[in-house]
Amino acid sequence: MKITIGVFAHVDAGKTTFCECLLYQTNEIKKPGRVDHKNALMDHNELEKKRGITIFSDIASFAHNGQEYYLIDTPGHIDFSAEMERSLMVLDAAILLISAPEGVQSHTMTVYRLLREACIPVYIFINKTDQTGADVAACAADIQTKLGISSRLINGAGELFSEEFTEWLCEHDDELMRLYIESKIDGTQITDCLKRQIRAGKIALSVSGSALGQKGVLEMLDVVGQTISLPDYAGTDFAARVFKVIHDKKGNRVTFIKCLGGSLKLREEVTYKKDLREKVNELRDYQGKLHTNVAAVYPGDLVGITGLSHAVSGMGLGSCSDLPEPQLRPALKAAVLLNENPFEAVKDCLHKLEAADPLLGISYEPSLKEINVQIMGKIQLEVLKELIRERFGISIGFGKCSIVYRETITAPVMGYGHFEPLRHYAEVHLRLEPNPGGGLTFASELSVDQLASQHQNAICHHVLKRDHKGVLTGSSLTDIRFVLTNGAVHLEHTSGGDLREAVYRAVRQGLEKAESLLLEPYYEFFINVDTAHAGRVLSDINRLHGTFEPPETGGQRMRITGNGPVETFLDYQAELLSFTKGMGAVSLRTLGYFPCHNPLRVRESIAYQKERDIENSSSSVFCTKGAGFEVKWDEAEKYMHLL
Repeated sequence: MKITIGVFAHVDAGKTTFCECLLYQTNEIKKPGRVDHKNALMDHNELEKKRGITIFSDIASFAHNGQEYYLIDTPGHIDFSAEMERSLMVLDAAILLISAPEGVQSHTMTVYRLLREACIPVYIFINKTDQTGADVAACAADIQTKLGISSRLINGAGELFSEEFTEWLCEHDDELMRLYIESKIDGTQITDCLKRQIRAGKIALSVSGSALGQKGVLEMLDVVGQTISLPDYAGTDFAARVFKVIHDKKGNRVTFIKCLGGSLKLREEVTYKKDLREKVNELRDYQGKLHTNVAAVYPGDLVGITGLSHAVSGMGLGSCSDLPEPQLRPALKAAVLLNENPFEAVKDCLHKLEAADPLLGISYEPSLKEINVQIMGKIQLEVLKELIRERFGISIGFGKCSIVYRETITAPVMGYGHFEPLRHYAEVHLRLEPNPGGGLTFASELSVDQLASQHQNAICHHVLKRDHKGVLTGSSLTDIRFVLTNGAVHLEHTSGGDLREAVYRAVRQGLEKAESLLLEPYYEFFINVDTAHAGRVLSDINRLHGTFEPPETGGQRMRITGNGPVETFLDYQAELLSFTKGMGAVSLRTLGYFPCHNPLRVRESIAYQKERDIENSSSSVFCTKGAGFEVKWDEAEKYMHLL
């Protein structure tokens, strides 16, 4: 059974160097590469070599002490945290690196929370202990106060059974304490207790060293190997999770999966998305950018598959169910500057990139020849621009970053849509209901005797698959439950697009009558500062339209948890570091959408004119005497056939 380990850290903490050292010391590579020398096995992409940072997660495998491992090197920069989060779904354990000279950083706190919420056992490696300014003791204290976990710094696996370590462990486990008092304790009980406590996130074991100096890395691996809980892959039916999608240099779509049950052989069919079946063309075992083909995969294996055309990250294959939406969501967007390139060509390039990163959230306005992308940060835009030029030979630009707003409704409302130009016919009645925090959902109150199931399924598809625009700012709708209350088609005259047009008009007509609400993204923040700065921080939170829970005090440090608008907190990290002289830390994570704190100013700045949005019409089309005519939304209800 292979174990999958992910390596995580703040940018420049030495993740890739750690991975290279690990592969070298386990005899998987002949020489450890370096990021600054541009020869690292795990940072092989040209953009990564150019920028000296990890942008894409990469996979390698190795063996040590009779155990086989997969190693995933993840990005450390916050702009590429979505790529990092996609790796979480396939991990058995995580090694979190902390730079000894810098201590726990803001992004370290964010990553640690994600790991714990995903119930992934965490081990900590304090790196760069041979550099000027390294303070291992301060790092160990940082782990306790900023990460809020009881951690024990050890020299290696040999220390796990010492008297001093056992006494420390007993403080965290009543059962082990009882055995210790009764002098009935042995190595197996200590190991079982460690596995249990680490898996529960109650303790974390730390090892210090220098990846560049090749010190402490194998000791860290030995600790992981002795204390990790091996996964239990039950069931004989094939089950797998998709965690990454790329296109290779030949343009083949490669879907990376972890097998969680059963087996999959070459040329066998894979079932996903309920009823989609596709045949596997290749099974690839990757080592950095290189791969070898294999004939079959079994539980625990990580492979790349060719032949799957619609699978995306988080999707389950076979008997495995899909995961919910990722926690880290982009809160910013930017317009694409075509630079005289054809609209369709740029759109096609971005669509291919979106297959690898669904959070890009590409949106199109064909009538305006406008494309928007959603991003985690500004550096991501620079990388996107270089990636498109390198891969597709197209030079584009991006406009100024702005906040991604959403719209919803505050009370139920009926929407009516009718589409009946000559020889076409469809009518749809939808009830729009507030659905706080639930996204867009669909339900039907119609029996199949009133409207056939294929037509109801088509209505559901058109309701949920379109990016419907609100009437306040033209922002995308969210948190609405659409209920089909009535609908009609014609046996002869209804064609494929008629229901689509009726649905779009029904949604828009309902929005025209509804009380709409503008929403903005909020951050959940975790701030850790000296108590001397607490008053300033609490004042800042109020100034930035945020709210907070009662602060927690530990020694001379205070932890403050709360939330606030992305717009106001976007640059607060730099401000906090400035007045705390680098001693404060703030961890930000997109929490969700809440009522906008300044809706009038936002509406004025966007200046959306709903009457000119011809792609989102609220009017219905009726037919009389062989000719179609348009009826505005406020009159359309009188003309409906089913009322």
